This record gives sequence, structure tokens and C-alpha cells, in this order.
Amino acid sequence: MKQEQKFYKDRAVGLLTNFQLLELSLKLYIGTAYDYIHMLVENHVHFDFSVSDVESYPLERLLNVFGKLNGNETLKKRLNKLRNERNYIAHEALLVTIGSNPNMDTLHQKAEDFFYLEDELTECLNLVTEEFRKLKIKGEMSRLR
Repeated sequence: MKQEQKFYKDRAVGLLTNFQLLELSLKLYIGTAYDYIHMLVENHVHFDFSVSDVESYPLERLLNVFGKLNGNETLKKRLNKLRNERNYIAHEALLVTIGSNPNMDTLHQKAEDFFYLEDELTECLNLVTEEFRKLKIKGEMSRLR
């Protein structure tokens, strides 16, 4: 495997891992939000959603649910821009590395794109983590009332 192919493959796998971390973070946020909603409405309305309902959801569905539970419009816009990138990484990115004659122009262009995507993905992951932290604080405050 050529040096460029290996570098590209390593970046693609790293991005895929970060997208999986993002999905996990969204699932934790959604599950925790469901727990708090249940706690708040349990004596008034039947609410039977839980984290198990979203465990097998792909990123697109998780983003749709997250969008209903979180009011950070800027973050939601940034996350939604990642949808197509995630689909490329998950379904096409590694195909470029197969074979002995990869398209080197594609490898170079995508390697550059991956550089910027990695930064955006990391920032979004940190922002989702921060939203999760805020949710936990709000939930704990609700329990104290």
C-alpha cells in the first residue's frame, strides 16, 4: 500500500471512530433527556421512551431526535452539516484505498477535506458533551425541587 493510501485510510478510520463517538454522545444525551422528562411527567402523562429506543438509530435519526430535545440552534446546524460527510466516511471513504492503483487526486483532495472535517467533528463532539453537561445540571436541579 502506498504511503498516501495508508495516510488516507488511517484518517478515514479515525473519522469513522469520531463519528461513532458522536453517535454515542447523542444517545447518552437523548437517554438522559428521556429520563428527566419521565421524572417530570410520570404522575401526569405516560412516558415510556428510554435510551433503548435510540440505541440502534443511525446518526441522521439521532440528529432528528436531538433537534427536538435541544435548543442550541447553532450546534444543530453544525451537526446537520456533518450528515453527508458521515455517510461518505461510513459508506465510501475506504473504497478509495482498495486496489493497487487508487485515484491519487481523490486521495489528496479528500485528505485535505478530512483535515478540516476532523476539526469540525471534534469541535461538535465537544459541544455535544457540553450540552450533555448542562442537561445533567438542569436534571439534577429538577430532582432537588
